[in-house]
Amino acid sequence: MKIKILHKCFAGTGGNLMAGEEHDLPDRTAQKLIGRGYAEAASAPKPKATKPKAPKKTTRSVGLKKDDVELTTPEDDS
Repeated sequence: MKIKILHKCFAGTGGNLMAGEEHDLPDRTAQKLIGRGYAEAASAPKPKATKPKAPKKTTRSVGLKKDDVELTTPEDDS
C-alpha cells in the first residue's frame, strides 16, 4: 500500500521514514502507521501541467553575413 508519511518514524525493514516522503509498504505495516497517525494513504499522482515553452529570443545572429564582415587588425593600421 502506498502511504505518505506525516511524522518522522521508523518502520522495521522500511527503515527511517521522513515526513513528506511516499513509500510503498506492506498493507499491514501501512495500516498500523495510518492508525497511529504517522501516515496517510497516498493519493494517485496528479498529472503534471505542461508549461508552454517560451519562444526563442535570439538566433545568435546579428544579421550580418560572413561576406559583409570586414575584420581589421592592429597590423593593418601601419
